Amino acid sequence: MSSQPTAITAEARFAAARYRGVRVPNQYSVLDPAELRNLGETHAIEVRNARLLDPAPTIATHGFQIVTAPTTVDLFDVAAVKADFFAECRTVLKHVTDCFEVRGGSFEYRNGFAGVTGERGVKLTPNGSGGGYAMGIHSDMCAAVEGAFKRIVPDNRHFQSLNLWRSADPHHHIEMMPLALCDMGSVDPRDIVFGDGMNTGNIEQYTKVVDQKIVYADTQTWYYFPNMSPDEMLLFRQYDTREEALNRRTVFHTAVVDPTTRDDAPMRSTIEVRMQTVFEEETEKRARVDRFMSEISDHYRDGRKCDWWRGPIENYVPPKRS
Repeated sequence: MSSQPTAITAEARFAAARYRGVRVPNQYSVLDPAELRNLGETHAIEVRNARLLDPAPTIATHGFQIVTAPTTVDLFDVAAVKADFFAECRTVLKHVTDCFEVRGGSFEYRNGFAGVTGERGVKLTPNGSGGGYAMGIHSDMCAAVEGAFKRIVPDNRHFQSLNLWRSADPHHHIEMMPLALCDMGSVDPRDIVFGDGMNTGNIEQYTKVVDQKIVYADTQTWYYFPNMSPDEMLLFRQYDTREEALNRRTVFHTAVVDPTTRDDAPMRSTIEVRMQTVFEEETEKRARVDRFMSEISDHYRDGRKCDWWRGPIENYVPPKRS
């Protein structure tokens, strides 16, 4: 542990403070091109080495944790992922969360920089997902997903959606573009804003989702796990119906440039699986969902009513990939 950095400094993209209380548009929903260029603000953040925390961070305390979970599954084989690797993921989640059952299962690959050509650009992925490193601080889910999860989660059950993230390449550690994760307890709910997001699971047709972003505050505490081995898996919270406090329902995260990465480090090739852990019944689910949904902004700064909730993105053009 002594040879590991205690922290790195990285630049990260936050939501602009003027979007507090309103919906943040994206390139498909914005009207003014000038606004599109100024949706966010870049700040330098200190990203601490989570391996040095004692006790180690857990989903319950920080919203994320790392586990040792060796696998012999070929993670580039889509059929094997859906069958054997999904089964391994369910076992891990049942052990970590002590849930009643694990349901659902979707996955994506990340292997390059979006908008870049050549070796550093995005390559074709085995399942047709987008493949670009997720730059820009975000959380993929909020209460708007509850309707979509009705087919997965039994009625009136609490659930938690979790991301399981690891190297897809059994021969390489994750040396570059690690995930920076914000301790959920360090986020002020007043700094959380809702945005027009995109589900990048299918490169041929991205779909609408409502995501979350944060406005910069120097009280936010960031962590990463350097040099993750192919036997390690990072788990982090995407959405939890049991948490009344908005900041504790999710973990904000982003890929960052690690300035200590060696020049000849291999491109990061990762797989991320999303599954839902199911818990006890809740007695007032309708009221709770209405309460959570009322927190989601539904108007833009210019007063327009927002209709970005679900469905295919109109005028979507698949991004070019090398």
